[in-house]
Amino acid sequence: MTTHAKRAEDVQTKPGGDVEKAVYVYGIIGRREELPDVLPSVGDDEAEVVLASRGELSALISEVRLVRPLGTREDLLAHERVLDTLAAKTTVIPMRFGSVVTTADAVVEELLEPHHDRFEAMLTELEGLVQFTVRGRYAESAHLREIVHEVPEVRQLREDLSGLPEDAGYAERVRLGELVSNAVDEKRDSDAETLVASLEPFSVASLPHAVAAEDDAVHVTFLVDREQIPQFEQAMDELGERWAGRIDLRLIGPLAPYDFVPEN
Repeated sequence: MTTHAKRAEDVQTKPGGDVEKAVYVYGIIGRREELPDVLPSVGDDEAEVVLASRGELSALISEVRLVRPLGTREDLLAHERVLDTLAAKTTVIPMRFGSVVTTADAVVEELLEPHHDRFEAMLTELEGLVQFTVRGRYAESAHLREIVHEVPEVRQLREDLSGLPEDAGYAERVRLGELVSNAVDEKRDSDAETLVASLEPFSVASLPHAVAAEDDAVHVTFLVDREQIPQFEQAMDELGERWAGRIDLRLIGPLAPYDFVPEN
């Protein structure tokens, strides 16, 4: 979808160097008249998050003074907290982090009016759905111990290299590294499949993500119906018990459906 929302750094200051004020856009919800009392705001904790409405839609916005580029960790956390607070109660379409429009009137004229039907269709598609993120880390490098046990060539190379000087057995060390790396990738894929299979009956959709750190095991986001949250959490607890001492699981949510906004 093409909108007139811009990145904050693309909004120019006024001639003469005065600080330009803009309007930060967090997301779109069904029309409502009030918001929770306490919400953080991007760029300035004193700026109030308010609603700009047209038809059956409301945009979550706040005024922002562009005295610095937006993009700090605090800005991102404020953006997410606004959306996740609303997502706990109502359906939310998240806007990308850093989206600004020149004025509140422009939010209505350039965002809500031209995309009204599309936003309404998206809200209908996401009705009652929230995102949960599941992350897991291997406990005390459990995956590496499993690989040594499961892959005979890894076990043999480790034994052959044991006690040798660091500069000896170069080719064998390279081979060992390749085997372990491939085995870790396969184990992560297998564990992600197990996670999805365990939680899939209680979710609408899932999306696996790549992991980065050495001991990271899984990172999967799920789209869950609010009415299914207790069953989803119970299935998560049961898998956590099965993986106790092997993978430490962490459940984050409910969140706005960042990874599941319908495409145009």
